[in-house]
Amino acid sequence: MTEPSMTRPPVWNKARVLLANGFSIMTAYRAQIFIWMLSGTLSLVMMLVWIGQAAQAPGGRIGGYSGPDFASYFLSVWLAGQMIVVWVAWELDFEIRQGGLSARLLRPLDPLWLHLAEHFAERLVRIPLMLLMLAAFAWLTHARFSTRPLDYLLFMALVLLGFMFRFLWEYCTGLLAFWTDSSTSFSDLNWLLYSALGGLFAPLSFYPQAVQDIARFTPFPYMLGLPAEVLSGRSNMQAAGQGLLILLAWTTGFGVLRLWMWRFGLRKYGAVGA
Repeated sequence: MTEPSMTRPPVWNKARVLLANGFSIMTAYRAQIFIWMLSGTLSLVMMLVWIGQAAQAPGGRIGGYSGPDFASYFLSVWLAGQMIVVWVAWELDFEIRQGGLSARLLRPLDPLWLHLAEHFAERLVRIPLMLLMLAAFAWLTHARFSTRPLDYLLFMALVLLGFMFRFLWEYCTGLLAFWTDSSTSFSDLNWLLYSALGGLFAPLSFYPQAVQDIARFTPFPYMLGLPAEVLSGRSNMQAAGQGLLILLAWTTGFGVLRLWMWRFGLRKYGAVGA
C-alpha cells in the first residue's frame, strides 16, 4: 500500500491563515488604529481651510470648487489616504537592523506576504470606524458624492492599485536598511512627494501647469487626487483608465525592484552573520 503523496495547501488556504492571524493581531490594537486614523487628518484640516476661503471668495467658488465641492474632494482624499496607509518600511528597518529578520527567514514563505496580510487585515478593522467618521463629516459639511455605481468601482480599483504601489514603494525603502544605517530617513521624502503631488494640500488643477505636467508622469496624483475626483463625480472614465494604467506600470516596476533588492540584500545580510 503506497502512502498518499504530500501536497502543498492551496494558495487560498495560506492566504486565509495569514489573514486570520493578522486580523487577530490587529483587533488587539483597534484603539491604537483609531488613534492612527485621527493622526492622519491633514486632509480634513485642508478641507476646512479651503471651505473658509471659498466662503469669502466672490460667488462662493474658487477654481470651480464651492464649499461642498471642497468638502467632497478632501473627504474623498481622506478616505483614499486611509485605505492606502502603509508602515512596512518602519518594520523592515527595525527587523533588518536588530536581526529580527532572521526568525522570519526560517519560515518557508517570503516575509512580504506576512506584511501584506497584516496590512489587509488592518483594513478590515479600520473600515467600520473610517466609514462612521466619513458619514459624520459628510453630514456636517454637506459633501456630495457621485451617484454613479461605476465611479465607486473605479475608486476601489484605483485605491487597490494605489495601495499595492505604495506598499512596494515603502517595502523597497525599508530594504535600504541592508545598506544604510536607517532606511526610514527616506520616509520623509516619500511623504513629501506623496502628499504634495498627490493632491493632499489642494486639487492638482490648482498647481502651476509645469508642476501638473511633471506630476502626471508620476504615480502620486492617481493615488489620492484622481480617486477623490472620481468619488466626488468630477472625473471621467478615460482619466480613471489612464490613471489605472500608469499605476499598474509603476507597481510592476517596483515589484521587480523589490525582488532585486531582496535578493542582493539577503546576500549582504548573510555575509555579516545575521
